Amino acid sequence: MLQKIRDNSQGVGAKIFVWFIIIVFGAWGASTIVSSVLTSNPAVSVNGVDIDELQVEQNTQRRIQEQIEALGPDADLSSIDEESIRATALDELIQRELLLQAAERAGMVVSSRSIDRGIAQTPDFQIDGVFNAGRAQLVLQSIGYTPNSYRAALASEGLINQTTFTLGLSGFVTPNEIRQLAGLLNESRDIRYLLINMDDQLISMEVTDEEILAYYETNQARFMKEEQVSLEYLELDKDAIFDEVTVTEEQISRRYEEEQLEFQSQIERRASHILLEAFDDEGYEQALSQARELKTRIDNGESFVDLAAEYSDDLGSAEDGGDVGYTTGQNFVEEFEQALRELEVGQVSDPVRTEFGIHLVKLTEQSESAIESFADSRERIERDLKTTQVDTIFLERSEELGNLAFESFDLQDPAEIMGLELKTTGLFGRSGGTGIVANRDVINAAFGSDVLLDGLNSNLISLTPSRSVVVRLLQHNQPELETLDDVREEIRIELQFEKVSERAAELGRTITSSLQNGGNIDTILEAQDLTWSQLNELERNSQQLPPELVDNVFGMSEPAADTANVEGFQLASGAFVVVELQKVNPGTIEDFEEAELASLTNFLEQQQADSELGAMIIGLQNRADIKR
Repeated sequence: MLQKIRDNSQGVGAKIFVWFIIIVFGAWGASTIVSSVLTSNPAVSVNGVDIDELQVEQNTQRRIQEQIEALGPDADLSSIDEESIRATALDELIQRELLLQAAERAGMVVSSRSIDRGIAQTPDFQIDGVFNAGRAQLVLQSIGYTPNSYRAALASEGLINQTTFTLGLSGFVTPNEIRQLAGLLNESRDIRYLLINMDDQLISMEVTDEEILAYYETNQARFMKEEQVSLEYLELDKDAIFDEVTVTEEQISRRYEEEQLEFQSQIERRASHILLEAFDDEGYEQALSQARELKTRIDNGESFVDLAAEYSDDLGSAEDGGDVGYTTGQNFVEEFEQALRELEVGQVSDPVRTEFGIHLVKLTEQSESAIESFADSRERIERDLKTTQVDTIFLERSEELGNLAFESFDLQDPAEIMGLELKTTGLFGRSGGTGIVANRDVINAAFGSDVLLDGLNSNLISLTPSRSVVVRLLQHNQPELETLDDVREEIRIELQFEKVSERAAELGRTITSSLQNGGNIDTILEAQDLTWSQLNELERNSQQLPPELVDNVFGMSEPAADTANVEGFQLASGAFVVVELQKVNPGTIEDFEEAELASLTNFLEQQQADSELGAMIIGLQNRADIKR
């Protein structure tokens, strides 16, 4: 059916009809989409507060992206379990809402001043280290925030941080707990052991054809070749477009001049003031006289902070020594800003009249970035201008490639029209492969019905923000059972390994049992050419033995006085080890250096705090009304 739609979509009449649909949808589609987002169904309700599907989806995608970045560019993305990540993302949102509600019930608050300071100090909102309101606005829009919603998010985050920080301070450990853990961590053990390894018998171990056939028939699922496909594809790479783009000297010079103007407005100043309110001419005269007296006292060495606390009518800032925060030139009335621009750090202005009264203005901090020279800026500006053009070209070509792939019966025509190389992949299964077939979207498209069953070109697939592809099926191999001849040697080696391992285990268990029952094993050792190896003061982090064996040794119970404990362990390598634990040497707190002891204490306190936070969340969940 899809093919018929494509066949019938090539005519002029069909294209006119398609454009008619586009115009109609353009008239009302956007409002419908916005409405559906704003009225997104709640995924869960926590004590009457809804967490909607959009929040869950955003948090899920954020977690997926973090996992992709952690795995690296060549990772197998089939290992990402989206459903599991979504469940975790939803649980995280529920826990955050519970902590937020608990903080609000406890009367915790986050001041507007601390939020403002946090916003001003956010690196993403700065240009050359100075807060830029325009950049902040663009960044917030790109991540779906308005200034108000972002401030609300910071306030919520602050409340949650207060709760977790408070619990973190409550974590403590006793000196006895530290001594006990120190004793365990620095404990060492005296052992002797027998390593029973029969690898020398591996090649000579006989395996019959009947055994191979029986193993093959019993484990046929193991020898199934998975369903595989190979693809042909066209790729758009943004980096390859850079060589096509040129930038003139005039464009570079014009951009540099624009940046100079922007830099001039990026000086950030922090101000304090003493406000003497006035509402009429008489009031202004009185306030001006008092301000002059206060200015004289400040010039004579009295504290601006103390005078602000005593005389300022701006009660909110008076408590902070008159501090009214940061400005880039637009936060205060013009008379105030003008006075501030004329001050050096630490200076106090003469009385300044505004609509609010008379001010004494003090400049307490100032940050200003030096403007780069044209020579230093030229290469960066040229790159930025090219990047802007390349982004536009890449988007236009991506749209063109997607349209051509939809309209074509193969990828040959789109390749010729756009001058792209038609590339191919090797065979790969549903778990993916290397290169573009490590991308989960490519894998899903390859095994989707459009490409796999109907033989159509895929939609445009974004590999990264700078790379996109369209794919088409080249070869499809159904699952099939490998022949016995193909896997005969693999089975033979597997059975030989199993037999050798079992023979080593039988001998090891015999020796272990004999020792545990007080028997003499000298004859067995001589016959098998085995000798004991003695190892004193074996530590937990020792590299002298395989980690698997060290873990087993430290899992053995301490022997009674003048006795030894004996146990046997089969290792993943197939070898069997008989261990005689002779003595446990406890560690002491004195074995730790001061820095190590402090680190251990901090670790235990953090573990305790995390445990308390987990218990608190469980308690909140048990008492909460959560409706999924």
